[in-house]
Amino acid sequence: MKLFAAILMLLLCAPALGVPDEASAVEATTAITLPVDSVTIYPDGLMAVKRTGSLDVTEGVHKFVINVPEKAEQSSVLLSVSNATQERVVYDANPVYTLNISTPGSQSFDLSYLMYNAANWKPVYDLHLLNGSVLVRANAVLSNQGGEDLKNVRLKLVAGLPLDVEPYLAKAAPQINQRYAEAAPLAAAMDYAAAPSSSGELETLYIFELEGRKDLVMDKEIGFPLFEEESPLVRIYTWDASNQAEGPAKEEIRANNTETRPWPTGKALLYRNDEYVSTIEMPYTPAGTNASIVVGSSADLKVERKLLDYNITENIREIGSGARNHTVKETTETWTYYLKIKSNLDRVAALEVTDTVPQEAVIISVTPKPAESTATSLKWKLQLAPRQKAAINYTYQVITTESLDSAY
Repeated sequence: MKLFAAILMLLLCAPALGVPDEASAVEATTAITLPVDSVTIYPDGLMAVKRTGSLDVTEGVHKFVINVPEKAEQSSVLLSVSNATQERVVYDANPVYTLNISTPGSQSFDLSYLMYNAANWKPVYDLHLLNGSVLVRANAVLSNQGGEDLKNVRLKLVAGLPLDVEPYLAKAAPQINQRYAEAAPLAAAMDYAAAPSSSGELETLYIFELEGRKDLVMDKEIGFPLFEEESPLVRIYTWDASNQAEGPAKEEIRANNTETRPWPTGKALLYRNDEYVSTIEMPYTPAGTNASIVVGSSADLKVERKLLDYNITENIREIGSGARNHTVKETTETWTYYLKIKSNLDRVAALEVTDTVPQEAVIISVTPKPAESTATSLKWKLQLAPRQKAAINYTYQVITTESLDSAY
């Protein structure tokens, strides 16, 4: 009887011994810190980080704690592991992934995430004026506030992004939170969005990828060469005769960006004959367009605007309207302006002159004919020979009427 009871107890316990506990099927949790492979920095402080590494893993279900910086946006964290499917992820200070590894051996781990206010960059230019061209030398000045020193990383710098990047994250976050198997289309979409444009059109985004790998120490400004190129330019003088009746004219250079990349907005030091001239702001210049840069006021041209003649006449007129006539006073005002120009240069100079007229004005005469005209402005484009004197004359009228009929 005792032997039978012992055999019965063993039979009852056998199923429990043969089926492993669900918790025991998951191996111990492994904490992983992947080295940073590449960093993409946006001008408003957004940093996109990619980390990569490999680890020998056995077949089956594993838990991994992925170490990420405090500034990492949790909803943007994306992990990709070769030969693995994601069973679940627990978002804590560091996300915990439960993965089912289908093939044992060395597995590739790829991690990406976004961080706000983690870094910034700006271009700084040296512009050297040459004969008929300008040497554009650009450096990228970066600072890293991401919470750790970055060593031996690939650096990508975004130019041309609008200041508000929230819609970008809002659009990406729902996809990032989908299942692991759906991560590949998102990664492809992000790579497509960051692709540089070489069309010469106004780019929304452009990615500068620096050569080689770089180190970025925390909380220090560090400069790296961005690009250097010699671009054709046109020297031109401009004169706003309406607002600067006695000048001076301003010297301006228009440099043509003949490369496939844009020139981002940034501070520029301007040099002529290796001597410092001024500090200016380089405007954002897409590929295939011109950057208009004002060098400053110039004494190369002497300019002056004078009112040569003004007269006013009044005429009382009867105007018929139905059964009765109306008496009106018609006033005609006539202005004649004389714009005098003298070149002090021993070379040919291009000058653009603009002047304004009242919207209701009627042009009576103008010499020479303006290159452009609107309802309120006239613009001349002149080519001045060495030491040449030139003049512009124009006359316009404004006619107004006033009723002289009694209100009663």
